[in-house]
Amino acid sequence: MAAGDVLWKTKLPSTDGNNGWVTVHEGVVLTGSDARSEYKGQHRENKMADQFVTGLNASNGQVMWNFKPDAPVWNFMGSFAGDGTFTFQDYEGKAYRCRVDDGSLIWKNGGFENSWTDGTSLLGPNKVVYTVSNRNMQGGRDAPGDVSAYQLEDGKLLWRTEVPSPPNNLPAIGKLVGLSGLSLVQPIGQQCQQGAPTDVYALDAQSGKVQWIFNGPSQKGRFQAGDGIPQAMMQRVLAGVRPITLPNPWSAPTIDSNGVVFIGSEEGPFYALADKDGDGQVTTAEVSSFDTHACFSGSAAAAIAPGMLVTTSIDAMYVFAH
Repeated sequence: MAAGDVLWKTKLPSTDGNNGWVTVHEGVVLTGSDARSEYKGQHRENKMADQFVTGLNASNGQVMWNFKPDAPVWNFMGSFAGDGTFTFQDYEGKAYRCRVDDGSLIWKNGGFENSWTDGTSLLGPNKVVYTVSNRNMQGGRDAPGDVSAYQLEDGKLLWRTEVPSPPNNLPAIGKLVGLSGLSLVQPIGQQCQQGAPTDVYALDAQSGKVQWIFNGPSQKGRFQAGDGIPQAMMQRVLAGVRPITLPNPWSAPTIDSNGVVFIGSEEGPFYALADKDGDGQVTTAEVSSFDTHACFSGSAAAAIAPGMLVTTSIDAMYVFAH
């Protein structure tokens, strides 16, 4: 780390072709791999997704194992349980728990066959696996989806809550202003659809009951904020990346120690949210925002350090001092 020297490099058929995470624990690197437009052996148009979850030795980069889930993974993130196992979901919202050392399956549960979500699962400190799912491949502004909770130990379904539009984002878990116990913050909305609304839901992490809602902005233009600007598209091409982002409706949420939710919108504002009066609706008077004029990647969560918060839109980094 001191000199930035390359310790090892391993060539895979591909690594996550979208905006997934690489996670490391217990000497194992986890990533999605082998992205193809394929679903259960059949070609699936416009759904280039990882066919495998791959474990690599963190010391030398050697591939240790490949695990093939029932459906491909999209925006993959492995969550380590700290007991030699990890959890994740596929793009149909099915939850999995596997062993870190060899990738073998312990249990799997849930999901909606022939569906797709741009969202990602999360393992909470309460030993509950939270997944997101839609009910078809297309989604849409008025297409409901589901947030589900599974017991880590055996995969038992604990609760499932319907939300009015696709839960196409990673949730966050923590304690929120004015509430006791843990809450799950779930952004929702259908991205890349002009006029589609976006919202943020806070759910009781134990029961799935809705605690509050923030009604965010609707997508104003054909593209999300900053995504279709010709100069920006050319800069991306010159940098060797795809010209357009087409990101999730929200960034990943972050909850600070005071219970405030920080999250970036596809329309550009970066928000601080808190239901201060406890009426179940986060209103304008309870919101602070800063307009970045650009959308956010769904894998970009604000980072918090003492006296400082850092967030990134698709084209800039913003540092806020307390």
